[in-house]
Amino acid sequence: MFTEKQLKKIKEEQLKSRYDYLGILNEYQTIRKNLVQSIIYNELNQQQHFLFKRVLHGLNMYTVEEKNNMHWDKKRRIKKVWRRAQSVINTWKQTICNKRSNEIFQIFNSSKLAKSIVSVPVDETDEKFINTMSLKTLGIRYEDLIIKFMSEGLLPKNYFTLEK
Repeated sequence: MFTEKQLKKIKEEQLKSRYDYLGILNEYQTIRKNLVQSIIYNELNQQQHFLFKRVLHGLNMYTVEEKNNMHWDKKRRIKKVWRRAQSVINTWKQTICNKRSNEIFQIFNSSKLAKSIVSVPVDETDEKFINTMSLKTLGIRYEDLIIKFMSEGLLPKNYFTLEK
């Protein structure tokens, strides 16, 4: 059997390889140095949860009455951040899909078509194309989104230290 220390090291290595695959390993390693709490979505406090949901869902998280009472400039700022977040998510989804498709096309190493497809960089994306695959299908969790949003400046750098 494995010791606690060995299990922790195995889990950390799995996490690192997962974040590397998702393209957020550098961000995770930067955040981890200053991490006060572990990154578990269910354990976020109210303020952290609110900020994350506002970035992810924008004005849709508010009731009609709250939207009517909100200042027009605040609505504009929330929409702007939400649009940027959706753009970040879409680009990230395309990059992950590109990585997965390259893994498949690498099987056909004798085909010129497959070689030309694999030669295109995985981070080459199209802003006009909307990737409709779900986060769950791509293996993206809310914890991963939080790290991505922090690295893009959509959530504050001190996100994990925020309290009510």
